[in-house]
Amino acid sequence: MTSEQKPIELPDTPADQLPDEILAKEFQAAMDEHQLSLYYQPIVHLKSGLVAGFETLMRWNHPNRGFISPAVFIPMAERTGLIVEASRWALKEAIRALKRLESHVGHNEHIYMSVNFSPNDLADESFLDEMYNVISASDVRPTQVQLEITGDLLRGQRENSKTILGICQKTGLKIAIDDYGLGDPNVFFKYMDDFPISAVKIDHLVTCDMLKIPEAKELIMAIISEAKKRDITIIAEGVEQKEEALLLRELGCKYGQGYYFTKPLPERELTTLLLQISAFNEHLK
Repeated sequence: MTSEQKPIELPDTPADQLPDEILAKEFQAAMDEHQLSLYYQPIVHLKSGLVAGFETLMRWNHPNRGFISPAVFIPMAERTGLIVEASRWALKEAIRALKRLESHVGHNEHIYMSVNFSPNDLADESFLDEMYNVISASDVRPTQVQLEITGDLLRGQRENSKTILGICQKTGLKIAIDDYGLGDPNVFFKYMDDFPISAVKIDHLVTCDMLKIPEAKELIMAIISEAKKRDITIIAEGVEQKEEALLLRELGCKYGQGYYFTKPLPERELTTLLLQISAFNEHLK
């Protein structure tokens, strides 16, 4: 083997400085060797404090490099196409976890799991079949699965997204737009009419500005108003203070998630927390 043919090894290079070729190889190994895990962050009803669902978040603990940020490996996985395999694994794991977590929130059959999907996922021709097969093989209802997508996906695959999401909606799946409130309001407000969505998730940057910048609060009020007209659920991300939670509730935002309630947790730690508290109602007094 010549020097040009030898695999490149960069053991001491930080993950965010690795070329896609190397990081992708390590990510594939991570999937094969069960290095990936899922963390879950509760989505909380801001009036009752009850848990309505969970957002699924992928984590990678590399045996040599340690924790690798999703901000590093998710974009790489999208660029290389590995995100499709990773998303399918996450969906299967999240649905299994949902059945186990149900018992800790009062056997609530309306509780759901929100799973992030990328443009690559929806562009994959087997996406709908995979969704159907995974959900059919479980005993969860389609209404207990929420597809979480970004505005970038809607802009980049407008007609394809509309078709795919329309089919998903007809089967009962929930569809949420992530990072809502960022960018041009003339663009993201139209998503409510142009696409079959059931929820918008107000971005954490908008939420954290709400108490400091009047325009952020006004934007949230506008989002809530427009969403209610269309019977679209509003979820605020990035709730880190009690004052934010209470103001969001006052403004009419139904659900929130963020570090004020709890950081994303692995299933075992989340189960322990849910066994200790019946709801997050103490956070909302």
